[in-house]
Amino acid sequence: MENSTSTTEERILEAAKKVFHCKGFDGARMQEIADEAGVNKSLVHYYYRNKDNIFQAVFEDAFSKLITKLNEIFYSDLDFKSKITIFVSYYVSFLSENSYIPLFILNGLYEKPDMIKAMLKKKNFAPEKLMEQIRKQVKEELHLEIDPFHLYINILALSIFPVIAKPLIQTIFGYSNDQLKQFNEERKTVVPDFILNALKGYENEHRN
Repeated sequence: MENSTSTTEERILEAAKKVFHCKGFDGARMQEIADEAGVNKSLVHYYYRNKDNIFQAVFEDAFSKLITKLNEIFYSDLDFKSKITIFVSYYVSFLSENSYIPLFILNGLYEKPDMIKAMLKKKNFAPEKLMEQIRKQVKEELHLEIDPFHLYINILALSIFPVIAKPLIQTIFGYSNDQLKQFNEERKTVVPDFILNALKGYENEHRN
């Protein structure tokens, strides 16, 4: 038998994702979330009390999925090339299936920076440790001294931009949804190859 309580909460969260994605935190209204979820506004208040609590729940759900997988991959015993390949493949798939997340996270960082900082602390996400881990592994395996922040941002940018720019890509290049889906699948191979070839070029440049 389906749990009606969890189902109602899930419907409200899914509705909140859509409303926050379209209108941001300030523009969203509790009534809009209730209408999107197909429930009475009083139920939204019953489960979450206020808009801040709904926003936090939605943001934490989205952000924790990315942070958990990020830590799992980059702190594993895999070689660095495998980490990049696996991370990009996961990231592209995840963003393709949850296209609201990039802009939602950016909006959250602008509108609720203190909440985001608290959430990062709660999730034990330490970016400085991650950067050091990347720097150390690249040095040991590829014999390169690089700024890991630039490398990490390049990986994120190459993965995220096609998702954010979906309307632009479809308008300029006339891609259908199926063509864009195929394009995103190709990115899982193209992006890791691009990053690794760039590292090889950097390696050759600094060895000559």
